[in-house]
Amino acid sequence: MIIKEFQLEKVFKESKSFIGILIYGPNEGLVRDNLDKITQSQYVREDHELIDVQGKELDADPLFLDQVANTVSMFHKNKIIIGNAIKDKHLMIIEEIVMKEPQNVILVIRDGNLTKTSKIRNFFEKDKNCFALACYEDDGRSIMRNIEEFINKNKFQLDRDIKNYLLQSLSNDRMISKRELEKIEIFYGGSDTKIKLEDVKILLNDSSSQNLNKMNENVMFGNTPKSSKIINKLLTEGASPISLIRSLINYLLRIQQTKIEMKKGNNFEQSIKTLRPPVFWKEKDNFQKHCLKWPLQEIEANLSKLLETEISCKLNSKLANLNCEKTILLLASNGRQYFKG
Repeated sequence: MIIKEFQLEKVFKESKSFIGILIYGPNEGLVRDNLDKITQSQYVREDHELIDVQGKELDADPLFLDQVANTVSMFHKNKIIIGNAIKDKHLMIIEEIVMKEPQNVILVIRDGNLTKTSKIRNFFEKDKNCFALACYEDDGRSIMRNIEEFINKNKFQLDRDIKNYLLQSLSNDRMISKRELEKIEIFYGGSDTKIKLEDVKILLNDSSSQNLNKMNENVMFGNTPKSSKIINKLLTEGASPISLIRSLINYLLRIQQTKIEMKKGNNFEQSIKTLRPPVFWKEKDNFQKHCLKWPLQEIEANLSKLLETEISCKLNSKLANLNCEKTILLLASNGRQYFKG
């Protein structure tokens, strides 16, 4: 049975003494976050024994998982068994465990990005007594929901500029975003100090954001060598390709909005007053050059290409880095014509 993240608590509250659940997907941070919710007793009300089982152990002994699930513990009533590196070849072993429904056992199979042809995925999605929870990369809506949950939990007051900054800066990987928000929680927890955007930027040690800004500027100036170097640095350091694409999309949207205001008869200074968050003073000169040089039609055409690339990255994570770099460097190549000489 397919479930969503918000249904996880309900599953554990209403389930019988045996639960079988597959947690998988490209968002490794979200996989770990949901796994932590289970193992840290958020849904398990009584004490439990935590047991890790590796696929290679099942290769050596096909009965190993059955023995682990059915052996009575002297110290714990419940068991949580985490299956790692479990492959389609192990499906019969999993099916037997599910069929026997060992008492007071939670069987969690953890995996990465599984295709629709995966036998393990199909089994957990279709079996009425099992559950499948997919963990895909956070989009803008889910990132904002996480921000709002963080605000409510800590009773913080964050203005719109801070929320927008977090929305643009936080990773699509849930665990990385969680760690970043925890920095704010630790610094401001139990304090009445007003939270300022400048302080949040310092707390998040926003070197990746600075590199994203450098990438955006170099791409728009048509500097493909520097753009390529920054792209490779960001991807090597763990930034997701979608975060690079979204950063550039956001930059183009701000240029688009400014140019539309300028077409109405406003000058540049008047036009950028509509932007939220406002243009940082150190970045204003370059932003103005991009607004003046790039035609609005070209901005809109490249926005469409970037949105198409974001979709392709989500559909094929293996080629995401390649597709991301290819599209951004093509945009940079087009930008050369506007900054010759």
